[in-house]
Amino acid sequence: METNEQSQELSGSAAPATPEEENARLKERIAFLEKKLQLVGSVTRHDVLNQLTAIVGYNELLSMTLEDEKTKTFLDREKQATDKIRRLFQFAKDYQNLAIAPPRWQNLTNATNRAREACSGVVIRIQEPAGAMIILADPLFDRALQYIFENTRQHAGKPTEIRIAVTIVGPHAELIIEDDGTGIPAKDKERILERGFGKGVGWGLFLAREILGVTGLSIIENGEPEKGARFVITLPAGTFQANGNESSVL
Repeated sequence: METNEQSQELSGSAAPATPEEENARLKERIAFLEKKLQLVGSVTRHDVLNQLTAIVGYNELLSMTLEDEKTKTFLDREKQATDKIRRLFQFAKDYQNLAIAPPRWQNLTNATNRAREACSGVVIRIQEPAGAMIILADPLFDRALQYIFENTRQHAGKPTEIRIAVTIVGPHAELIIEDDGTGIPAKDKERILERGFGKGVGWGLFLAREILGVTGLSIIENGEPEKGARFVITLPAGTFQANGNESSVL
């Protein structure tokens, strides 16, 4: 009588993979695909941005030789388009890097300062919360704050300040970011955090929401139209510590 092994050899079929083996194969496949995406994304961005730098440089030289105002207007529009392409590639890079590294505890004041420094051209005053608050978030947390600040700079008219406050509400906390700009129209409040919505690139607030969501943080906008935008980031229990003083917190 043939054994099971002999039967499998005669039929030419292999033994089915165990659940452990199948999981190992899937993990290897996922790691391979992630590596491909990272490589293609980084190489593409690097090469395209290099070409954009060349285009911008030649446009600057060309603008210095032109006297026709109409032609200069076309060059200005071209510059705006290349700037938008640069921002799109930055957003794509941030989205690709989202959740790559594990969440970590971050000092709110330090993250706020990094976000403010990254907002070139921002001439608004930020009132930071008193005391030390640390938040468990994706390493791109300061970038999420930066996108919120830049939304004020680009779309809030002529704001004079951004105010930041933290309120403890039972087991959770609320990080409130508000400005004194023109506010968000009521008809836009439900869509302002969606990808592609808005007059600019349409990725900033969407990415802010995605970055915050990695550790369960949520964001809404509930300011009064014509009286300024008001973003409320909810910090669930376990994602924040008031008066944290760990030396390893960034």
